[in-house]
Amino acid sequence: MTVETGLTLMEAEQRLHHMITSSGGTEIRSLAMATGAILGQDLISPINVPASDTAAVDGYAFRHDTMLAHPGRRIQVEGRAHAGHPLAHPFIPGSAIYITTGTPMPLAEKAEHSPDTIAMQEHCKVTTDAEGTWVTLPEGLAKGSNFRPCGENIKRNEIALTKGVRLGPAEIGLAAAMGFDQIAVKPPLSVGLLSTGEEVHDIALADDIKAGGIFDSNRPMLTSLLAGDGHDVNDGGIIGDQLDAVTLAIRTMAEQADAIILTGGSSGGSEDFARQAVEAAGGDMAFAGLHIKPGRPFAAGSIRSKPVFCIPGNPVAVFVTYRLLVADALMRLAGGIPRPRLRFPVICGFSAKHKQGRTDFVRVTLSYDKGPLPVATPHGRFGAGVLTSLTGADGLLEISLDRGHINEGDTCPFIPFREAL
Repeated sequence: MTVETGLTLMEAEQRLHHMITSSGGTEIRSLAMATGAILGQDLISPINVPASDTAAVDGYAFRHDTMLAHPGRRIQVEGRAHAGHPLAHPFIPGSAIYITTGTPMPLAEKAEHSPDTIAMQEHCKVTTDAEGTWVTLPEGLAKGSNFRPCGENIKRNEIALTKGVRLGPAEIGLAAAMGFDQIAVKPPLSVGLLSTGEEVHDIALADDIKAGGIFDSNRPMLTSLLAGDGHDVNDGGIIGDQLDAVTLAIRTMAEQADAIILTGGSSGGSEDFARQAVEAAGGDMAFAGLHIKPGRPFAAGSIRSKPVFCIPGNPVAVFVTYRLLVADALMRLAGGIPRPRLRFPVICGFSAKHKQGRTDFVRVTLSYDKGPLPVATPHGRFGAGVLTSLTGADGLLEISLDRGHINEGDTCPFIPFREAL
């Protein structure tokens, strides 16, 4: 199989899109346990939401033509209706009733006499005399004001949520409003993690760290990223820089996980065996090397029809390439529908040299005190190994491959971290 090299970010996204298809199967979860899961089937509403015309404010319900027919817009109040306690008798034509937010609109014996408008109580004047209680309604109130029509939110038999959507708080709330207490979702992916490198040590074995060694930050960071995206982690630990050892680890992980992420060993140096090991384990590499910074050595392939992502070992490159490429690929594999990446323009608060033909991603913070667009300033020191350039940053400034040097005051796209987290 020919391995493509030197892809742009967009080309790599397209290759992954064609490589990866959704896994099958669903499981039933309680709604309380479904947050973050991917919906396994279209959710069709069995009811109208709301189930009837419902008051949207506290106020007085009446027929609009009655108000127009009464001098001074003064109408007698003939009842009260509260949430959970609708009007106890049929609505009396020609009258008004006091009604609270969320209460079903009352019905007259004849539908054409039922109220069709509500005036907010703070806009009304209420008086009482020997004949009863009266409400004077405000001027200029349009017919149909201040109530929610039946099915305004969702109509019965309408598709309310589409298969493949990730269930967040709003989706959970909508499912509950339709009366679902259980829901069919896609089971979480099992994603295998492998770190490579003789110098890399597990934080659990801090006392055994050797001179020149470093703690492995990549697996804990990826574990957090994967958990935040709703996936399960199969931690394969740290593998030394030996081709046979890395090959065995990949072959073993391919039997256990739905996808594999390797960090380190993807650059193609004399001690970099990630790509070789994938092929030696029976897999194929689809592409290797991207025109991006950080993350240039990123590579992807498959083994036993399971995707394998070889990510450079520098922690910032791990974070950036996961968010730009791996996250959407895993979402698609899990049966989800990736959302378009949010980008918006910002002003560069700095100048920087840039090599055309490569897309750079600079960690930046934003300020909002100069003009209509936010101003982006580099956060922390440059370098793919500088984790502090991520902590406290607002997101990534994207310097596209067709741009030359960047000057202060130029406009560039910005990708917020909060969109991803």
